[in-house]
Amino acid sequence: MVFNFYPDAKTDRTFPQLGTESFNIGSVHIQSGQLFIIIAAPICMAALGFFVRLSRTGRAMQATAQDPDTAQLMGIDTNRIIVIAFAIGGLFAAVAAVAYGLRYGQIKYDMGFQMGLKAFTAAVLGGIGNIYGAMLGGVVLGVAETLATAYIDGIPGMQQLGGGSWAPVWAFVLLILVLLLRPQGLLGERVADRA
Repeated sequence: MVFNFYPDAKTDRTFPQLGTESFNIGSVHIQSGQLFIIIAAPICMAALGFFVRLSRTGRAMQATAQDPDTAQLMGIDTNRIIVIAFAIGGLFAAVAAVAYGLRYGQIKYDMGFQMGLKAFTAAVLGGIGNIYGAMLGGVVLGVAETLATAYIDGIPGMQQLGGGSWAPVWAFVLLILVLLLRPQGLLGERVADRA
């Protein structure tokens, strides 16, 4: 339906950049778009962690996620909590979209699909329901993709098979391995089945 009103919606759009400045920390080269990610990601993670653990609304979210019926019996407006949770999710999706635009310099209508799959993979790797685990899962995922791509590009003949374009495959290979070996994720806790 969007394409009926905006026929050129499939074309990539240039995203405004913070600047072209870059600097080095030791042997690491950092651009301004990457700096935004380095600063914003830990701030967002810490803010969400404090909100969920220390605020009344955050504790209500935990109760609603664990058992909505019991939370409602305890006086929590579960519908309101669900709306707040989706609003917070939308806020963090917007921060991620800005980070993506600053990092890659362009945005497109379907850019959230692969990012969403990788975010889900990172959450499963770290442990569903664990905010800090999701961040750890994202770092592990990024490092694994980068190392696998660098290793594969070094193998003679792999350049013709796509080389670095195989990076997303390694994310899902890693996900399958974690699900087989440690289904609760890296920082997740084993949970007994409910009766």
